[in-house]
Order: sequence, then structure tokens, then C-alpha cells
Amino acid sequence: MKIYPWLKNIYKIIINQYLKKKLHHAIIIRSNIKIGSKKLIYLLCKKILCKNSYTLYSCNNCKNCQLISSKNYPDLHIIIPESNKKNIGVDIILKCIKKIQNTSKFGKKTIVWIKKINLLTESSINSLLRILEDPPLNTIFFLDYYNSFELKKTLKSRCIIYNIYPPSEKNGIFWLKKKLKNNNKNFYTAIRLSENSPILAKKILESNLWNERKIFFKKIKKSIKKKNFLRLIKFFKINKSKKIYWICSLILDTIKYCYNKNSKLTNLDQKKLIKIFKKKNTLKNLYLMINIWNKCFFYIKNIQNINKNFIFLEPLIKMEKFFNFL
Repeated sequence: MKIYPWLKNIYKIIINQYLKKKLHHAIIIRSNIKIGSKKLIYLLCKKILCKNSYTLYSCNNCKNCQLISSKNYPDLHIIIPESNKKNIGVDIILKCIKKIQNTSKFGKKTIVWIKKINLLTESSINSLLRILEDPPLNTIFFLDYYNSFELKKTLKSRCIIYNIYPPSEKNGIFWLKKKLKNNNKNFYTAIRLSENSPILAKKILESNLWNERKIFFKKIKKSIKKKNFLRLIKFFKINKSKKIYWICSLILDTIKYCYNKNSKLTNLDQKKLIKIFKKKNTLKNLYLMINIWNKCFFYIKNIQNINKNFIFLEPLIKMEKFFNFL
């Protein structure tokens, strides 16, 4: 398993700290979006537990490496929610603490990896704080953390935080071109829709959603031609949130294009449609359009038992008004 090129530097920093015996016992790997944090932590765990101590990467051949690959290494404790449960309860943490109190079975480090610390309950965080305050000998904690979740200051104070970031757009495109065959417009659009995450961009381009998005924009063009946005309502039966996001993204691109024709557009493959939106609308209407669709998104996400088809009527009728169809 190779490390993603944009994570090589942070990997080397952490492993060099380990080789110098200066590695902190509690490490938070923090990222904004999906850019390979779990793969990074897995490779760090594998290297730290590898029998070949002085190499930069794990050997993948020793007994420890083989056991980790087969998910049977006894001193690597990966904490995730129990089946059918949404949170990581205190019982899971206490059970893990009890296990790691003993000396490691293989005489190396013991590693506890909590994959989604945002799922820790209040009581499980308190239990974790106590063990981090006075950790067992030769034990390292890895915590996977996304910025959208507000982390407790007391937890942050007991850990060292490593921030990982997506690569530059240029490097992300370079990686994508090695993995997929496609045209530049699609590569740039996918990477921008993914906030520069090459992993998400690859996933988008390989998924049915990419074709669904293309078809959806074609339907919008056809609706403009026929002067009838209400015909779009049947296309919101599936992936409602995604389609709202696509529309909002397109409108935002149109606003950017109004201010500067050389703006960095997200939907680079939809420039013709963006020009149509610009031609048919004022800036004021475009801002109003964004607000209406954002309200629609809020209703879908936060109000239960709402008639989700009905709430699309307002934004579509408003768009007909803005485009002077009525």
C-alpha cells in the first residue's frame, strides 16, 4: 500500500520523530476533507510496529507486518462504533483501556487508533482524557479528526495535532491523470467540486453521479429552452441534496462570471450554461436564487416528514419568474 504523494512529507515528519524517540504519545491527524488520513494513520501504525526499526517505511514482510495486514496484530487496537450503534460509548473505551494496561504481547509499541473521534460520547471522552493524562508505557494514541467537528479543548491540550491538507490543484490533476483517462475540463471540474481532494475527485469521475450531473444540467438547458422549470421536479426524486448543491454551485459560478469573466469557475464543463444564466438574470436575482435553494437544502436536511417534492416548487417557480417565463 503506497502513501499518497501529498501525505509523504507529514508521514516523514512523524516517523522521524518516532525514530528519534521524540514522538508524542497522543497524536491527532486533522483534515478538512477526505484526503487519505486513514491510510496515513494505517501506514504510520504499520511502520511503528514493524520489526525493522530503522527504515522509513514498514518492510511488509516481517511477522508483525503480516499480522497487521491480516488484521490480527494483538497490540493494534482500532476503535470504531459497535455494530448498530452511532456513537463510541464509554464501554468500548473502558474495555480498550483494560486491554492496554498489560505489557504489549510482541514487545513493541501498543497503538490505539480511534477512527472517528467525533463519535465519542461525553463519558467516553472523559475516560479517554484520564488515560491520556497518564498513559501506559510504550502506548501511542492516534485520533482521526475532521475540522467540522468541534473538539474539546481538554482533549486537544493532551495531544499534538498534525494538520494535513489537499495538494495544489496542479498536483491533484497530475495524480488524477495517472489514475484515470479523461479530458482536462472534467479533471478540473471534479477537483474543484471536491475542494482539491484528488481522492474525492476520482470517486466522482468513476461514479454514476458524474453522468447524472451531466444529464441534470442538460435537463436544465432544455427547461430554459422550453421556458418551463417545473418539468425538473421529477428529476429531484433521487439525490435531492446533491442536485441542490449542483444548482447552487452553478449559480455561484454565474455570480463570479458576472464580476470577472476570467474567474476560476468550479463547473468548468458548464461554461455555456453559466453564460445562459448570466444573460437571463441580474446579479440581484442570482443572489436571491442562491438564498431560495439554500433554504430548500435546510428544509430537506433538518425537517422530518416534510413533503420533499412539494418544497421544490417554490425555487422552481421563482426561477421561472427570474428567467421571465411567467
